Amino acid sequence: MPSVLMVSGSWPPDACGVGDYTERLCRELEASGIVVVRFSDQRLSQLYSRGAIEDLAKVDCDLVHVQYPTAGYGRSYTPAALPFALPGKPVVVTLHEYAIFRWYRRSWFSPYARRGAARIFTTDEERRLFEQNFPRRVGLDETIEIASNIPIAVPRPEHDRTRIVSFGLIAPNKGIEDFLTLAEQARAAQSPFSFEVIGAMQERHRAYADAIKRRGMLADVAFSINLPDGAVAQRLAGAGYAYLPFPDGASAKRGTLAAALINKLVVLTRHSAITPPWMVAATFHAPGAREALSLLNTLSVDQKSREVAIRKGADAEAHYSWNGIARRHAALYDRLLSVRQTSPSRRLNNSSQLISDISLKEGAR
Repeated sequence: MPSVLMVSGSWPPDACGVGDYTERLCRELEASGIVVVRFSDQRLSQLYSRGAIEDLAKVDCDLVHVQYPTAGYGRSYTPAALPFALPGKPVVVTLHEYAIFRWYRRSWFSPYARRGAARIFTTDEERRLFEQNFPRRVGLDETIEIASNIPIAVPRPEHDRTRIVSFGLIAPNKGIEDFLTLAEQARAAQSPFSFEVIGAMQERHRAYADAIKRRGMLADVAFSINLPDGAVAQRLAGAGYAYLPFPDGASAKRGTLAAALINKLVVLTRHSAITPPWMVAATFHAPGAREALSLLNTLSVDQKSREVAIRKGADAEAHYSWNGIARRHAALYDRLLSVRQTSPSRRLNNSSQLISDISLKEGAR
């Protein structure tokens, strides 16, 4: 079995969804027999850390797997240097949120196009976007969907069909404002529903989270912050509905949506061009708070539609199998190690100079 050096800027208990995913992936890979070495170093947040790279190079492993982005990296160039700085080992990267990055962040990704052994994306749309932006690249491109970082609640509590939850990181661009608007509209209409935000908070977003809490409390919204995974599962499974209005639409990369579905919630969300057909079938389309409240009023009295929605959600669980995700990673590792790919890129002796060169070249484009 291969040995893998897993590099992440954040690990539990840090408030970072990618960090949680990475730890769970490590455990699943280890269960399959793969040796995993976790690399955690605060220097990864520095703009560039030669010391961190030197320590990475000393680790005895068959390949290196980088998870990007994470809260712990910030805007560091250090993760971007690894394909060139570790020339003796295949370097794999999982790009979790590639589509959100602006053009000026191109220099972070160029080394993985020019020298990376493989790039993993969590949706086909993001993989195609990378291929479009980097038509001349080496290595492999693969889509491996994510699963839920939150387990299935055991024992499963009774559903409170009047409780609606929001779940995820309390940060901008997560749709939390729309959830609060729904709570405000329901309160104004004297609806029987109660609302709860189940979330994790990063220190850098404390001011934002405090503002969200102040607004939510005016609408009687409850807040459960930074709970352990098992407690999160219990809170989710005890609710009747989840309202997850992602600004860009529901997609396979949304671990929060996965957690809601595997815990048997009826999910209201936004459908868009990036929402796969199986997810469209498993959720209700609510483009805004007004439509969400109308759906909730209908579903609260239409038991048949609610039962159908729960069954379709159960069908979606097959897409969130951690065992299958680990097998696909293992197969990719084996493929890379059985056929060592060579790169036409010239080797640079000074990886600090590499960062400078790439920044200048990409900035000129």
